[in-house]
Order: sequence, then C-alpha cells, then structure tokens
Amino acid sequence: MIEIKSVTKNYGNFTAIENINLVAENSSILGIVGFNGCGKTTLLNICAGIYKPDNGQALLDGSDAFDNNNERCLMFYLSDNLWFPASSSVKGAAKYYASYYPFFDFRIFSSICEIFGLKERAGIRSLSKGMKKQASLAIAFAAKPRYLLIDETFDGLDPQKKEILKKLLLEYINETGASVIIASHDLNEISGVCDHIAIINGKNVILNCAIDDVSDHFRRVNLTFENNITEEAFADINYRKLRISGKTVSMIICGDIPKEIEKLNAKGYLNIDTTRLTLEEVFIEETEAENKNEKINSVFRQNNR
Repeated sequence: MIEIKSVTKNYGNFTAIENINLVAENSSILGIVGFNGCGKTTLLNICAGIYKPDNGQALLDGSDAFDNNNERCLMFYLSDNLWFPASSSVKGAAKYYASYYPFFDFRIFSSICEIFGLKERAGIRSLSKGMKKQASLAIAFAAKPRYLLIDETFDGLDPQKKEILKKLLLEYINETGASVIIASHDLNEISGVCDHIAIINGKNVILNCAIDDVSDHFRRVNLTFENNITEEAFADINYRKLRISGKTVSMIICGDIPKEIEKLNAKGYLNIDTTRLTLEEVFIEETEAENKNEKINSVFRQNNR
C-alpha cells in the first residue's frame, strides 16, 4: 500500500502541491489526473523516494519512501522518459535493470516484448517513442515491483498497444497484489483501467473517490417554477453554474446529492429533471476548464475598421 499523507512540496516560493492525501491500496490502481503542470510528476517523485516533501510523507507499507533503499528495490518508477544505458539493445537495457531488481524475471520480459512485437536485439537508439515506452513497460513488469508508478501511462502508444497495456496492468495487480499509481493528463485513457481516481487542480486534490462513485457526487438539475425566481433562493444549495431564465433554472449540484435534492424539494418547484454527469463532464466542471471557443473563433478574423 502507498499512503500519501498531507504532502506539500515547494520549489522556492512556488508551491507545486499542497496538503495531498491519497492512498493506493494493494491490488488497486489509483489514477491521478490533471492538466500538465498541476504537480502529478512531483507527487510521483515523492512516492518514489526521489524528492523529500516539505511537509507530510509518502509511506510504502508504513515505511517512509524518501531515500529508503530497502523499499526502493520493490518500487519501479516508469517516468515519461525512462533512462537507458547508452548504445544498449532492448535486452541489454533489461540486463542493466535486472542487476538492481532482485526478482527480475526474464521470462516475463520476453513474453511482453513478444506481445508488443518488440525485438529484444533492437538498439534502443533505433526505436520510436512508442517502442521505447513498450521496452520500458516490459522492463517494469519484469522487475515484479510491489509498487509500480507510471507517469503519462499511454503516451506514445497506438490504440492497440494501449489496450494491451490496460490488460497487462489488470492482470498484474490480480496476480501480484501490487499497488499501482498511474498519472496522466488524459482522463479517457486511464478511466478504463483505474478503480480509484484523484483529480488535481491548482496544486490540490479536488476529487478523490472510487471511479464507480464519481457520478454519484454530481447531478445536472433542471427546474421549473410557477413564478419567476432569483439566485438568492438557492443560497443554501451546493451548486455549480447556476442559470436562471424567468421561471426556469438549471444547475449542477454536487456533494451529498440526496441532501441537496431534499433542499431543492423545499423550493416549491413544478417540475424537476436530474441527470448524472459523465466522468469527463465531472473533470471539466471540477477543473473549471474555461471555454475558449469564442477566442478561438476570433483568432484569424480580420478586424473590421
């Protein structure tokens, strides 16, 4: 199990992440999602014991991750650009990492290379970005880590290889009971493989729950009233994007949905319609993605004078 407890990391006067609390259970895949620059890689470096947090700590089965050589050989951190020995072949790179990981299994390595269609004798320098990622994954799984961290999990892989990776991840945790954290800016890529998800925005975790429960925290609501109504009537409601047009109201309610619905029931509406948000809609709402359409549409327009 990987526990992230009240972790804060500063770079000078800049705070990259602040008071992060997350858990990656055994036999579980935690997905960390957020835009580029939100602190995902910093958090993974702390979990890997590379960075020391300014506050809090990352624990590997109860032991502090920072500079922990006993646990580090049970941890594989597959960064977005894994280092390979100069001029090595794919097999040579595997031998290099096998010298560090005591449970390295070349049978697993060869099997995954075969599944990916990757030649073990191929020189690393001759490989495309996607093929290097495949080599990295074969090495990572063959190391048989108890804790597996992957940054930008699917970057560089074609759709077929992405599906292979998803199946490998699920099979790996089922067979080994490992704790896995995968970080990505692409929600759609990891939503099909994670059982738990955390969204980071502006250095903080803004959503942290089982992936099956994400939509239970949000509802899109449309209401109709007998008379015109004002924004003040909804001061006690936990909502996003309230829109009022005379007698009709639309909003997104969040948090304890039954409690919010109960409060709305006291407003005396004529009709109510509620729908669940998709995971992508939740991500957009929680990261407050700004709609740039109008600005995009005007970029190439000539000003009329």
